[in-house]
Amino acid sequence: MISSERKIIEILKILSEQKEPVGAKFIADQLKKRGIYLTEPTVRYYLRILDERGLTKNYGLRGRVITEKGLKEIEKGDIADRIGYSISRVHECVFYSDFDVESGEGKVVANLAIFPREYLEEVLDMFYRCWKKGLTFSDKVIVDENIPFIEENEVGLYYISSFTLDAILYRNGIVSSPRFAGSIEISNFNFVRFTQVIGLEESSITALDLFIQRMYSDKDEESISNLLEKGEGEVYGMYREIPFVAREKTIEILEKLKEYGISPLYVIGELDKSVCGIPPKGVNKVGLVCVGPSTPVGILRALKVPIRVHISSEIIEFSKFKSLESYLEVKSYE
Repeated sequence: MISSERKIIEILKILSEQKEPVGAKFIADQLKKRGIYLTEPTVRYYLRILDERGLTKNYGLRGRVITEKGLKEIEKGDIADRIGYSISRVHECVFYSDFDVESGEGKVVANLAIFPREYLEEVLDMFYRCWKKGLTFSDKVIVDENIPFIEENEVGLYYISSFTLDAILYRNGIVSSPRFAGSIEISNFNFVRFTQVIGLEESSITALDLFIQRMYSDKDEESISNLLEKGEGEVYGMYREIPFVAREKTIEILEKLKEYGISPLYVIGELDKSVCGIPPKGVNKVGLVCVGPSTPVGILRALKVPIRVHISSEIIEFSKFKSLESYLEVKSYE
């Protein structure tokens, strides 16, 4: 029998995937696809509970939206549900994202950063500086002030998730296997080694939660300057494995993505050889290490900017994104 708390978490997950309010009928239909059969009156009963807990907001006949407290509830969830949540989310993203590297069209996976509006220019500036040095995934963002669950004085920034890469590879016949995420030592903007990692298949928390705060909690302005200007320090990144036969094709795709402002630092290994200290698990596999998109978030937190992130928050059409340059009066960081 499925517990009430599990049903509540699934309802919250459904709401988290919607940009507009939805009602009990829609939720009941979506639950059926997940193997949970609830009548509309029962769904409405659970929605009232969620309203009382502050996990959802009622828009009357239009339906409900999830609140930020509700998003955090998903992240906490039940321990059994949270184990392997990161890798499960990768699989969902791969299914729904359909970006085409030839046309530059389609949907991509996006993270959502939320912060007070007064920090908008500082946040955009840091993302731009990191992108120019390859320390984040892309220069494409969306500034959104109309997110239902943020405060009136806050703004949201959607930025492209590295899970988009897994979806792109899949669409090109390459099955990637994200295995680890964590902190990577870099020197002169080259990867050296992972210093700490977390396995995505067994973890009950996201690697971002664990590492971003730790990596930059004790960093001063000099350390941050060394990272941005000299490429000396630590960044957040992910280790994937791909078939050796797809190595050259993967490099072609990564180089092609630069045309669309997707240009993270990466290194791809040789057959059965370790990359950044991690050996491939499978036979005839190579490792692919790619910088994650949220290094700017860690730096901003070190600079006392009150910024928080929801990972793989949305699947969004790439055409809706704009370059960081279009939002900023660009300075020179060459």
